[in-house]
Order: sequence, then C-alpha cells, then structure tokens
Amino acid sequence: MSVHATWVVVADQTRATIYAVPRGMSRLREVFELESGGERPPGGRARACAFAAQLALYIDEAQRDGRFDELILVAPTAFLEALREKLSKAARGALIGEIGKNLVAAGRETLQEEVLRVL
Repeated sequence: MSVHATWVVVADQTRATIYAVPRGMSRLREVFELESGGERPPGGRARACAFAAQLALYIDEAQRDGRFDELILVAPTAFLEALREKLSKAARGALIGEIGKNLVAAGRETLQEEVLRVL
C-alpha cells in the first residue's frame, strides 16, 4: 500500500540519507541513514559501486513495499549515474528528478531549496 510520498535520496560514495516528503507537504522528514562502512580506499571505485548496489537494493525493496510513489536522487554526478544504473526498472520508473550535486553535508534548508526546484 502506497503512502503517497516522494523519497529524496541524498548520497555520496560512502553514505546516504533518505528523506520523505509526504504529498501536499514541502518539509523533508528523515527516514533512513546508510553508510558503506570502512575507510574508502584510494580511487574507491569498487567500494562506491558496491555502495550504489547496496543503496539501490534498499530503494528497490522500499518501492516494491509501496513506501514511496516518487523518487528524487541527489548525488555527485558519477555516483548518481552508478546508482541509477543499479536501480530496478520499477524504481527508475518512479524517478521524477535528479540533482547532480554533493549535498550530503548540506544543511536541511539548502537541501530543501534544491529539492523544491524539482518538486
């Protein structure tokens, strides 16, 4: 059963925070945090790819469970591309926007302003 919300996934190569924006609202509500664990090796490409797969799996399961209707991805461009590639077809179908910036450490107000441009 769907909750009629947009999920905003804010990530980089090592961590992600997922926010929900219930339909008709504009405030972000934190839902979940995920970290890749361990130190990033130089170049970190393999770890970033593994983390993208882990995050995509979580998003795919949530989409199948109806925990969101729409999806916005916020991540540095290279990680954004890796994450999008790992998402299931159904989760990609829920994708309504992307922001190719690293906003993991941004304040909630900055993040909210960026997301409102997509919503």
